[in-house]
Amino acid sequence: MKTQTIFPTVRSVRAARGAGVERAAERIGVARRGEFALAALALRIVRAALAAGVFLIFVQPLHAQNFANWTPEQAVQSEQAQPALKTGLDSSAEPLKDAQGAPSLKEQPQIPAAATFSEEDLKGLSPEELQALMGTGLIPQPQALPAAEASGYTLGPTDVITITVMRHPEVSGEYPINNEGKIQYEFVGDILVSGLNKEEAEEVISRHLSEYIVSPEVTVKIAQYNSKIVYVVGEVAAPGKIFMRGDTITVREALMQAGLPRLGGITKKSHLITPSDSGKPKKKYIDVYALLYQGDLRENDTMYPGDVLYIPPTFLTKVMRTISPVAAPIGQAAGATTGVNVISNPTRTGY
Repeated sequence: MKTQTIFPTVRSVRAARGAGVERAAERIGVARRGEFALAALALRIVRAALAAGVFLIFVQPLHAQNFANWTPEQAVQSEQAQPALKTGLDSSAEPLKDAQGAPSLKEQPQIPAAATFSEEDLKGLSPEELQALMGTGLIPQPQALPAAEASGYTLGPTDVITITVMRHPEVSGEYPINNEGKIQYEFVGDILVSGLNKEEAEEVISRHLSEYIVSPEVTVKIAQYNSKIVYVVGEVAAPGKIFMRGDTITVREALMQAGLPRLGGITKKSHLITPSDSGKPKKKYIDVYALLYQGDLRENDTMYPGDVLYIPPTFLTKVMRTISPVAAPIGQAAGATTGVNVISNPTRTGY
């Protein structure tokens, strides 16, 4: 009895397992068929895109070539057809005016091609409106700066310039300016460039090279600024020459390059001196403290080549400098007598 009961149960379990496996296989097959369908659709889209790209690559040049290869008779016929096309557009715009209440193309105001807006007309326009007018020719273009204003440094003796001539390296290189204000240039000779800025020097060199080279393209760069110097002396961190990169320099810029004033200097009453051959130099007092630490730009005077900025020492600084040469030997002698100054003897060892 037990055997008869067990066998039907085993058969039912096996049948249920077989049905589950079949259903799972059917689901997997459906999923795979869906994946294959999506892959086929994606492949068709890629093929269509490639076909469209090939069509545009080959058809567009042929279309442009058709217009490029027009005969004169075809061009004349096209020009004769343009007035008729314009008339048709105007006539088609009339019903649009009646339907929408908008003016026709013929009634729209036409701006003359040569008309331009003045600066007063442009004052009331917004940035978007100005951007829309750019490139239409209705806004006057700003004029280029003259050659004398394009560069703020004029060349002088001891400067070094780099000359580059396009496609001609044999006449390119660095050239120092001698004391006569000239450069010794290959194939041409001496060329006077002192007193000229970079743009003017390019024109002069191009004019000399045009006798040997057809339409020379010359570029001049300043490699070393040596000809214009101001002096910062006195109580500063690095007194000496300041090489200028322009025809002028401000007091603040000169002090920055000289390392700023020391604590022992009179910054409230510094001296800006302009030398003179007559023996009467011009002197002006500059409040360096107010300029540097209080932001008073009224004290930021302009210095020219040869000017001297002097930061004088305070009275206490003068006294200390006077006493130091006398007091130093006495201090060393006292230290040697008492044996305290052991550091002053560099040959002593034993520690």
